Formats: sequence, C-alpha cells, structure tokens
Amino acid sequence: MISLIRIDDRLIHGQVAVVWTKHLGVNRILVANDQIVNNDVQKMSLRMAAPDTAKCAIMAVKDARDVLNDPRSDDMKILVIINNVADARCLIEQVPAINTLNVANYGRITDNLAAKTKISDTVYVTPEDIADFRAIAGRGVKVEYQVLPSHPIKNLIDMLDNAR
Repeated sequence: MISLIRIDDRLIHGQVAVVWTKHLGVNRILVANDQIVNNDVQKMSLRMAAPDTAKCAIMAVKDARDVLNDPRSDDMKILVIINNVADARCLIEQVPAINTLNVANYGRITDNLAAKTKISDTVYVTPEDIADFRAIAGRGVKVEYQVLPSHPIKNLIDMLDNAR
C-alpha cells in the first residue's frame, strides 16, 4: 500500500529518513528516478541515508510503476519519493492507487532560480511544472504542500493560483 508519494529534490534526507518514515510507519522507501538508478554513488548515498526500519529500493520510474501496481505491494507500507513533477505525473497516470501527492523542497536546486515562480520558501516551479501539477489535480489527485507532518496541509493548486 502506498502510504505517501512525495516530491522532494533531496530524495532521502533527515526529514524523510527520520520524521516522515516514523510518522507514516513505513517499512519500504521507493525512490523512483531514471537517472539515479544508473549512478552507483548516488544510490549508495541514498541507501545510507535511509533508516534501518525501512528497506530502500531505487528504481526507474517504469519499474516503480510495476511494483506499485503489483498486488503484493498491498501488504507493504511504502513511501515513494520522486524529485520532479514530470516523473510524479507519469506514476500518477499509471498507478490508480495514488490519490494524494505531497510536495515540499522542490525546485530550489538550480542555476536558474530567477526563471522560476516562487510558491513558498521551499517550492519553486517552472511553467512545465505548473502544467504537470494541474494535470495531476485534474485526475482527482489531491496535490498538497506539507514540509513536515506537524505542519498544516495546504492545497498546492491554490498556492499556484495565488502566486501569480
């Protein structure tokens, strides 16, 4: 069962490894990314950052889709982490069980921050990101902004509307 799907530039880091995994009680962390799956150094770093309480898998988006659609995953508590909106949209369009997308810490790691729209202190988006977020919401998926479980949940689409 998917406990949470989260967009986060940093993938597995302190907030994810400690706070979110404990809050959700997950026993699996699945990082879905087509580039990192081919980078042994990044994979090793992500696995080292994962808590001992959750198995960590790093796979291509297509493979993540297959795992998440497999009925055997229903017995697991999975935190899915993605670092971009396009990959999130791809998964959401192909995995019917996803009904909520959590977003935080996105878009700040770039050389061209001035070309992005600031949505919050931790989220900056391009026009393509905005289109993908709207397409995701158009499928009936809740798109929520929440950095930590103790923070209030905000509707990211409303935040996009108010950022203009």
